[in-house]
This record gives sequence, structure tokens and C-alpha cells, in this order.
Amino acid sequence: MNMNMSMTTGHHGMNMSMSTGHHGMMDMTTMGGPVAKRHRMWMWYHVDVEDTVLFKSWTVFDAGTMVWTCFVIAAAGIVLEALKYARWATEEHMKSHQENMDSRTKYGGIEIPGRSDRNDFWKRHIIDSFYHFWQLLLAYILMNVYMVFSVYICLSLCLGLAIGHFIFASRTGV
Repeated sequence: MNMNMSMTTGHHGMNMSMSTGHHGMMDMTTMGGPVAKRHRMWMWYHVDVEDTVLFKSWTVFDAGTMVWTCFVIAAAGIVLEALKYARWATEEHMKSHQENMDSRTKYGGIEIPGRSDRNDFWKRHIIDSFYHFWQLLLAYILMNVYMVFSVYICLSLCLGLAIGHFIFASRTGV
């Protein structure tokens, strides 16, 4: 399969061409000046060490940077599992705090509703939304990292998530 695409835009006449060769790898060449830059986008799992992870500035070019990248990605997987645990622990703490407050508001078997019920709901909801935002953000970033399709990076991400699950999920009783 051979796919070619060419585009010219802007005042400086930036050209962009994309082609997929017989190896199934997408080569994108951007010519905005005198030097053309090549970026590869893999369409399958590979073991090549040269990759760009998330940002143009985060480039893996040798075994040393691949090892460093794998440690960072594994740590991010552990952090994601820690965030999931922190969200669960905060929710459990707020539930037990609410149960203690409920037992104190009863007078002679009659529950006296107060303004704190609505305030507690919003407080819990805002805190849970905060955790939810950071958990989703990190999960989607890690999904994009996985889509680099480097076997080393994918395995380090899965290993980091597994280690994080082993550490933190044991505390939740799951």
C-alpha cells in the first residue's frame, strides 16, 4: 500500500508530505525551511529504540534514554494507581465522617436536618471531581504513551500499572 499526501500553506509555503511505504510505517516530512525533519509514526508494535514520546522534545535516541523513559512511564503507571487509591480512601473517609455526623444529629430518634448536609455534599462532590479530573488526565496521557507502540514502553507501562495495583489495591479489599 502506498499513500501519498501533499499540502502547501502559509506565507512561507510550508509543504507537508505523508507517505506509507511497504513497511507499514508512516513517514511525515515537514519542510518549513532549509532542513527537512522526519518523524516516524509506527502502526504496529516495534522494538526500535528511536521514538518520540508525547512531545517533540521527548525523543528516545539510544538505549540509555529508552531505559530512563521506561522508568518514567512505569512510575507514571504507579502514580495512576495511587490516584485511584487516594480517591477511594478519601471517599471512604468522607463516608465515615458523614456517618459520625449523622449519629450526632439525631435527637430522640428524630433527625434534625441542617445546612451542613448540602455543604457536605458539595464538598464531597468537588473533591471527588478533582480526583476524577487528574485520574482521567493521567490515564489519557498514558494511553497516548502506549500508542507509541514501542514494546519496551508498553511493557514498562503495564508493569508500572501492575506494581501500582499490587501496592494500592491490596488496601482497598478488592
